[in-house]
Amino acid sequence: MITAGIPTYNEERVITKTIRSVLEQLGKKDELIVVASGCTDNTIPEIKKIKDKRIRLFIEEEREGKSSALNLIIKHAKADIIVQTDGDVELEKDAIKKLLPHFKDKNIGAVSGQPVPIIPRSNMFYDWTMMSYRKASKLREQESKEGTLWHLSGYLIAFRKQALQRVPFAKGAVDAWMGKIIHDNGYQMKYEPNAIVYVKAPLTVSDFIKQKARVRAGFYMLPKPPRKVQKEIFWLPKEMLKIPMERWPEFIFAGIIYAYSWVKGWYLVKTNASLQKIWKVPTSTK
Repeated sequence: MITAGIPTYNEERVITKTIRSVLEQLGKKDELIVVASGCTDNTIPEIKKIKDKRIRLFIEEEREGKSSALNLIIKHAKADIIVQTDGDVELEKDAIKKLLPHFKDKNIGAVSGQPVPIIPRSNMFYDWTMMSYRKASKLREQESKEGTLWHLSGYLIAFRKQALQRVPFAKGAVDAWMGKIIHDNGYQMKYEPNAIVYVKAPLTVSDFIKQKARVRAGFYMLPKPPRKVQKEIFWLPKEMLKIPMERWPEFIFAGIIYAYSWVKGWYLVKTNASLQKIWKVPTSTK
């Protein structure tokens, strides 16, 4: 038996598709816990329309953040292995199945899937988005082989309940916090690139900043951030050479906006901004 969990906030447009993509991969004895936190739209009615006995819906009246929703999933999970994904993604066929074999090794505490971005080639952030996801995948694959992986992808994670019994309150980068705790509890983590989850990338400047600043703020709050801006600057010129020259202006523009999001993330942490100010929802990803 496995428990799948979905933390969700105002996902009325996409939550049904996400839930169905998960249910298709679960057995009759498995369960799906959905936590709707502070939803102000029709997310909850949309979930209730899906008639499946495997679904267990928990409702938080106030928006307490992803950490709170994850703790509810962990608390009520009946299985020892929990598969967590987000409410605005879609799993590729057999994605969950491809995560599970790694747990035959008792030393493995979590397995991270591979997020693949969905973004039109005509969008100004296309090249930057494809580059960043590709680099993150290569980095996770390398660290997985070396046994040093701890920055998981929150879009699709499977973990042992005993390896992660509680997630601390975090205003961002919750997946990185999860990995840190699992590592500190003495477990190793693996990356499974064949377990694919499709993710809608931000399409507008405003949404791009919202998403990246939130992630940067979360990294700044970590005792040991998994990524630093200095390292990214070194490999940036090499990535530019892989892009057609006529697309350089958009790539450079995206880089400037990305740098701004780092600064904004730092400012949000410096001013101790609230969860609501840090975790702003990019509407174009829904």
